[in-house]
Amino acid sequence: MLSPDFSSLRPQDYGLLTDLYQFTMAACYVGEGLESQPAAFELFVRRLPTDYGYLIAMGLTQAVDYLQQLSFAPEALRALRETGIFADAPERFWELLARCRFEGDVWAVPEGTAIFANQPLLRVEAPLWQAQLVETYLLSTFNYQTLIATKAARMRDAAGDEAILLEFGTRRAFGPQAGLWAARAALAAGFNATSNVLAALKLGRKPAGTMAHSLVMAIAALSGDETRAFQSFRRYFPQAALLIDTYEIPSKGSEQPPICLRPEAQINWDPRGKSAGCASTREIWKISLAG
Repeated sequence: MLSPDFSSLRPQDYGLLTDLYQFTMAACYVGEGLESQPAAFELFVRRLPTDYGYLIAMGLTQAVDYLQQLSFAPEALRALRETGIFADAPERFWELLARCRFEGDVWAVPEGTAIFANQPLLRVEAPLWQAQLVETYLLSTFNYQTLIATKAARMRDAAGDEAILLEFGTRRAFGPQAGLWAARAALAAGFNATSNVLAALKLGRKPAGTMAHSLVMAIAALSGDETRAFQSFRRYFPQAALLIDTYEIPSKGSEQPPICLRPEAQINWDPRGKSAGCASTREIWKISLAG
């Protein structure tokens, strides 16, 4: 039995990270003497949603890493055998897995490329059993990252070149690894920064972020004063955005500021402002803090 540790994905796990039918089909190819036949698989979409226009290809870096490190450790093969599913599979199937190294060729568009329906993102040419085996991982890698990159690019198109777009999606991602991939994809597609600290530093970028409602709630509860939270946070991070809607969201177009940081600061309230020194989760207002 393999370790039940699901905390991380290791390169030695790549081989088993696929759907069962990839193995059963590979075993069938071997049994029929077809495993070495040359094969070509292409990854593409047949059609795009109405008025969608394009996709942004993303995921090639992780795909190449997977193909370069694809192998099967003895304990992995032992666990696969112990399932009993492959009792009638030919012994040569196990021999191929034991010495598996990807032997094919890969063609792909560069990451960040706009692609269209019926245009391949990736083409794999390899012996039939290997081309079949790698399908699941490659689809998983490209599907998610292309989804995020495409969404980010469409947001950039809609917002224009001057807007500051920040990626805060790690807490909504399908796991920590997906959070890294999503942050990278968003930055590649035109976002300015990410709140994911690990992703930002790995990419040589500066992480960006705001504050959480929990800080406002904690300091307000302990001090009895909501404005103390803003004063405290601004003391250490004077350029950071402030979230002002923890307890009360001001009406759009209001002529009065929602908070007062007296006497440390004066607030200039401009509901038409385009920059965000202070933010609500529903609206953005420009607030300049002085003094």
